[in-house]
Amino acid sequence: MTPPTLALPGRSPGATGASAFPPCAAPRRASAPVHGARSDPRATLARIRARLTLDHLGEREVTIAYEVHGDLMRPKTPATTAGTATRGAPAVLEDPAAPTLVLGGISAGRHLGPASFDSGPGWWPGLVGHGAALDPARRPLIGIDYIGGTDESNRLIRPVTTHDQARAIAAVLDHLGIARASFVGASYGGMAALAFAELFPDRIGQLVILCAAHRTHPMATAVRSVQRAVVGLGVDSGDTARGLSLARALAMTTYRSTQEFEERFSPFALSAGTPNGDPARFPVEEYLQARGADFVRRFDTERYLALSESIDLHGTRPGSLPEDALLVSFDTDILVPPWLMDELAARDSRAKPGRSAARHVTIPSLYGHDAFLKETAAVSALLREEVAR
Repeated sequence: MTPPTLALPGRSPGATGASAFPPCAAPRRASAPVHGARSDPRATLARIRARLTLDHLGEREVTIAYEVHGDLMRPKTPATTAGTATRGAPAVLEDPAAPTLVLGGISAGRHLGPASFDSGPGWWPGLVGHGAALDPARRPLIGIDYIGGTDESNRLIRPVTTHDQARAIAAVLDHLGIARASFVGASYGGMAALAFAELFPDRIGQLVILCAAHRTHPMATAVRSVQRAVVGLGVDSGDTARGLSLARALAMTTYRSTQEFEERFSPFALSAGTPNGDPARFPVEEYLQARGADFVRRFDTERYLALSESIDLHGTRPGSLPEDALLVSFDTDILVPPWLMDELAARDSRAKPGRSAARHVTIPSLYGHDAFLKETAAVSALLREEVAR
């Protein structure tokens, strides 16, 4: 099965490979956010303690932080006759509205948009917010912090699996009194959403998965294993921050495409180095060091190791996708290539004879695995259509 592609300005739907982005072309910038960063007055931040049975650690009590954006309570009519609400009856009770879980990569977290307790734009600006494709005014949105790393008693929560994340999500939904929810999951969040669909098939509504599949690619695991080894070397040498920074720098070479780096960075050295040991400096090196330093400021080593390892422990069985699931890939993604998501759709279809395969759309992009963060216009168009369904 060849997944359909979504054409973007300046590129034909069938364009793939380096020829689609000639070296002399100016880099195409990601589309600007489609809405302003207006604070959500209804947003809430909370934490719960939950006792979960984890795949490798057994029973553990964990703290799960989450945010809710939008109005989670909706009016409920007091009586029905023949399936129709009593005309003119006032709304006298409230019950939880069906929300959408919005889950991102390992560095995303619970924060979805500006609120009284956090004015930051959230991890997915342009896709989440008032007037955006995921609008809390239309349907309440929930973001969570993944479990993993250390707990409040400084005990390690590692190894942790995507199924453990699914159990943590279910605990939050139980706490909120929500029986069923939809999911939009990207990267690691897509893996957690797939795990939730497998463990709790009766609790999942719409499902949109971006840049995630039923298993990991061995080459992606190879690179992540080297990243974890680099972190370990940093810990052993007493320079933990340096190890984490280098691991993130290496990760950035897999998050973006070779085409983008070709167009974005000059191949010529900023300085040639000196005989006394000063190294040569290159434009792309400056970028990678900046990204590594930024990551160190907002992440810790144990959490990184736990969640990176969790990606490579991920695996779900065919047949666990709900009806009408939407899979979204990007043609330059080397971590989760389109053919791997096509494999997910095909195996799921074979596991459920008589049911059509999940819809799979491949979007052409310059931005590799990070395209779900950068291709605001294209992803918005798909999500708006899906929400309307």
